[in-house]
Amino acid sequence: MNIKIKSLMDSISRRTESFLKDEMNIQVNGQDIKLVEESRLELKHLTSVVTIGTAPHIFVIFSYDKELINKIFEAYTKELEILPEECLEYMEETAGDVVNIIVGNAISEFDNDGQAINLSPPIVIAQAQSIAKSRTVRFFVNRLSTSCGHMSIFCVGPNELFEV
Repeated sequence: MNIKIKSLMDSISRRTESFLKDEMNIQVNGQDIKLVEESRLELKHLTSVVTIGTAPHIFVIFSYDKELINKIFEAYTKELEILPEECLEYMEETAGDVVNIIVGNAISEFDNDGQAINLSPPIVIAQAQSIAKSRTVRFFVNRLSTSCGHMSIFCVGPNELFEV
């Protein structure tokens, strides 16, 4: 797979800002993109994860403040009639759809010698506190501030993909 983490993060960040602004009417006020050395990263209220490629995998993680995922959920499901007992399920599906759409579009920018780049189905994690890494992987993070709250985007992968 011919993807470097910095290039991937730049593409995902651009597409996230565009998606939030154009599709959700949410303004991104600031981004802080950087390689982080911490061995543990704090997660927010709701987190969605996809993996890219075969070996070595890159994990892309979107972690949302409660206020932000609520606003995205409202905009994403405005045409649907949802019963109160279905809200959590639909909110989790929304978080999975968002990471899938953004990352799927971002990886289309990369050439993989004519081969498709695999993207796993998203998984969603509710109310997790943190993720930890081993010494063989590194974290790249973009902390976004929006008009409706904050989110963090993490790219996690093996050391050899981190030629920044």
